[in-house]
Amino acid sequence: MKKNKNLISLIVAGAFFILAISGILMWLKQKSHEIEMTHTIFGLLFLSIAVFHIVNNWGSLKAYSKDKTTGSIKKELLYSAVLVLAILVLAYTEVLEPVAEFGRRFAKPQGPKTSSAINFKESTTLDSTNGQAVTLILQKTEDAMNGKLSVEIADTTGKVLETLYKTEGEQRGPASNLILNSKISTAAPFKLIVTSTVAQLTEEEEEEAREGKKIEPKNVKTFSQEVLVSSLTPGLQNIVKGENSPLKRGILEVK
Repeated sequence: MKKNKNLISLIVAGAFFILAISGILMWLKQKSHEIEMTHTIFGLLFLSIAVFHIVNNWGSLKAYSKDKTTGSIKKELLYSAVLVLAILVLAYTEVLEPVAEFGRRFAKPQGPKTSSAINFKESTTLDSTNGQAVTLILQKTEDAMNGKLSVEIADTTGKVLETLYKTEGEQRGPASNLILNSKISTAAPFKLIVTSTVAQLTEEEEEEAREGKKIEPKNVKTFSQEVLVSSLTPGLQNIVKGENSPLKRGILEVK
């Protein structure tokens, strides 16, 4: 029994320590997903142990609350109940908001918030050719967002047979994802290849680009995703993200 109590006491101490640290970080407005998740998990752990502790020590709690001889409620119970209730009301009614928000003074200044909306550019290609009508919905990764995108069809050996889409010239305006309406004349099975080529310019190359000079970037990174399409049966097919893929999500809709 003593060993069990020692174990529970150590777990409670550890959980309290983690809750305290994560709580302080959240008070300082360091509300990353990892910190909030850690605080929640250890809060649930602390709650479950607290319930076990209350049930296991119910007799002692009753002794703290009532006088053994008279059976009357002790003033300590009244004081603690009034204090907890008062803090709860003041917090809920936002009277204590200055206390809760005081930690914001220590938080790092945040830059302008970026829009959480996902932008898509819609394009239609190969509309005059024969083949199976398809729609590709391609959401790019952040690293591949500004690259030149190409969508190709290749046979199972990797030989390119069709080019469904290819970015021409320099990209203008904000980077966006792609909704591509096209047609595939190649019979399945075949490989769908999505490639994004990102040029990482040096300061000298950026200066030349601003002057309107044609440049050949020395540092070019390529992200590529190959997907084996075994059937063109009408319906939706997920493009599962692979290693070094330019895609965060992808869907092939066969009409």
